[in-house]
Amino acid sequence: MKNRLRVVATAIGVLALSAGFWACEGGGSHDTDDNLPTRRAKMREIKISADRIMAVLKNRSLDGVEADARKMQANWATVIDLYPSDHKAKYIDYNREAQQRALALAGLAKSGNINGSIKEFRDLVPLCNSCHEDCAYMLAPAFPEYEPE
Repeated sequence: MKNRLRVVATAIGVLALSAGFWACEGGGSHDTDDNLPTRRAKMREIKISADRIMAVLKNRSLDGVEADARKMQANWATVIDLYPSDHKAKYIDYNREAQQRALALAGLAKSGNINGSIKEFRDLVPLCNSCHEDCAYMLAPAFPEYEPE
């Protein structure tokens, strides 16, 4: 009897989740995002560079910060036209601002300004979160220690 109840409860749960998925157009009734694999790969590269920058700045060093900041800017430039149509204008605005911040970070790192680099990185991080939060891709903050309080 208990096994039968578990099976029924599991089946109801699966059906409820499936219904929610299809109701939210997860079933393919909307345009597909053909650019997602490329965009996702470039965003992963941005995340890797940002992780390296964070680790280096935590040690009050600038080793590799300029190069990684330039990689981030180049990756954002690559994906600027690859965003889905939902919220595209917002994505592009965030992207442009992120590129500017990444270039500013690269310049500060090149000049040897550790405090300026840390501040610029702290200003850059919320842009990543803003894009994900405003454009319906809710993710936990990537760098909670750099989030403004």
